[in-house]
Amino acid sequence: MVGLFQIFTLIFMLVSSAFGASPQLLNVVSKTSDHGILLIGRSTGITGMFGRFTIILNGKVLGMLGENQIIKKRLSPGRYTLTIRDDVEYRKFLGTKVRFSINSSQIKYLIVNSEKKAFDPRYRIVVKKVKRD
Repeated sequence: MVGLFQIFTLIFMLVSSAFGASPQLLNVVSKTSDHGILLIGRSTGITGMFGRFTIILNGKVLGMLGENQIIKKRLSPGRYTLTIRDDVEYRKFLGTKVRFSINSSQIKYLIVNSEKKAFDPRYRIVVKKVKRD
């Protein structure tokens, strides 16, 4: 049920992006493609925390990810390290690293959010993989 909710959230973000990110079709890869596609979306997260996260893939900046935005990147098959950090220094969010691999013709969906655990003074950036059935 949670995975279904995350897919609907991602689709909603694709359709209703109000920050200039263009909506993307989810079935954009043909079976003969030699590249995979990485889709990184950000849900609204914490109310009032409108800063952007910096998205870094294998040491190169892909872009800034604001609320309800999506970054789409074609990747050749292989292993990757995704680093996400908050560049608003006074908030002191804990960044995160995710390692993943992608195959040709594969679409990898990731949702970025921020959360705070009970009794923890700082927020942290969380990346969840959305499983597509």
